Amino acid sequence: MQNKNDAINNGATSENIMETTNDNTENPETLDSEEFFDADDSSVIEENADNSNELLASAKEEIAALREQLLRLAADFDNYRKRTTREQQEIREYGVTQLLQDILPVLDNFDRALYHTENDNNPVIDGIRLVSKQLIDTLARHGVQSFVSLGESFDPERHEAIAQLAVSSEQAGTIVEELQKGYMLRARLLRPAKVVVAIAPPDTNKEDTTE
Repeated sequence: MQNKNDAINNGATSENIMETTNDNTENPETLDSEEFFDADDSSVIEENADNSNELLASAKEEIAALREQLLRLAADFDNYRKRTTREQQEIREYGVTQLLQDILPVLDNFDRALYHTENDNNPVIDGIRLVSKQLIDTLARHGVQSFVSLGESFDPERHEAIAQLAVSSEQAGTIVEELQKGYMLRARLLRPAKVVVAIAPPDTNKEDTTE
């Protein structure tokens, strides 16, 4: 009886094996893995790849534009910083120009008062000399210096011609008299010197020939 049951079980097992084998043969999906991806799946993958490349290219362009913008901003800020530094320096050095120009006439008056008293030992005159020197020294500490004009060639950048004088002993264009001192504020002209400029005297021989 036992042998008969084993035979039946063995027969059922064989049939199951045959059915499994037949099922595997009839189902191609278990045999060919390439057929898991159809044509639609391939086109979707390619489209996604193209989109990724476009996004990457766009991101690179945006990064390049932002970098260029950042460099321009950095350059503009550096120029602004340098310009501001120059302006602040000019304000420190030349911001008192108007005040100094107003003080110079006071110094001119001291010069006029002392012009004819060089050998005078009057205590009052000595006091005026002392105050005048103190004022000159104070202006010098702030960059104010007078410049020599007498005997120099006329320079329209530094001199203001008040008159002309015919002088045979001097070359035309030479300053023969200084009416008012000129002053510099560091490298800039603070006030031009008022001067008289020599010109060539008239040619008397030519006048005699004409007569």
